[in-house]
Amino acid sequence: MGRSAIVVLGMHRSGTSSVAGALSMLGAAPPRTLMSPAQDNPRGFWESVVLADFNDRLLAAGGSRWDDPRPFDLAAVSGVDGFAQEAAHLLRAEFDDQSLIVMKDPRVCRLFPFWGEVLEATGHDVAVVSPLRDPAEVAASLTRRNGFPPRQGLGLWLRHVLDAEAASRGRPRVFLPWSDFLADWRGAADTLRTRLALPLDAPARDQPHAVDDFLSRDLRHQAACAPGDDPLAVRAWQALTHLARHGEEPAIHGELDAVRAEFDRRIAADV
Repeated sequence: MGRSAIVVLGMHRSGTSSVAGALSMLGAAPPRTLMSPAQDNPRGFWESVVLADFNDRLLAAGGSRWDDPRPFDLAAVSGVDGFAQEAAHLLRAEFDDQSLIVMKDPRVCRLFPFWGEVLEATGHDVAVVSPLRDPAEVAASLTRRNGFPPRQGLGLWLRHVLDAEAASRGRPRVFLPWSDFLADWRGAADTLRTRLALPLDAPARDQPHAVDDFLSRDLRHQAACAPGDDPLAVRAWQALTHLARHGEEPAIHGELDAVRAEFDRRIAADV
């Protein structure tokens, strides 16, 4: 029997923890060494502290860090083969031989080419779930947690979502608006089960479930009605939500490529 890996590929503060936690409650195995809950995420991050530390080291080896808006160049990493061997070892230690796992770490948005290959090399079929949250809400959450100015938060959102979209293109994936997930997680699970052929549990709609309690308290501390005043964030948000509603379209891929190229030019000019 084959093994499958659900990679929750989303920006920090975008609902990735709630999605990964729900998937774990629906039958996907979480990592063994879960990151401890924190004041800004009291229900847990649902990610491996070991893999997060590894990803920080991998970013640092390429001259980057989680809050760096510049493109990450994996070719600039010395000894990348050694990192790949270590990553495969950590996957085995964190997930053993589980048939369905859920892997979540926002850093993977910028490292997905690396992790996609490692997961496949360790025998996993890779499916991507990309939670989408209004970038203005993400920026407001980063301001509250990290003190980042809104422009910085919007830039980090662009870096993560644009890199994640480009790197996961062509793979089985679903873009999942976080507001839709909170409103109807059962419907979202049905979509993932059908479109990604994932063996997730199918809870009855008329019966309470652990996910109901997990999501019952207020998760959305920042709410916005527009994706900020950054025109690139507006374009990216519109394109990504179009993919979520209508599926893959080459014209939308081209628009996202154009936004990413323009954002890269803007970052290069700011350095």
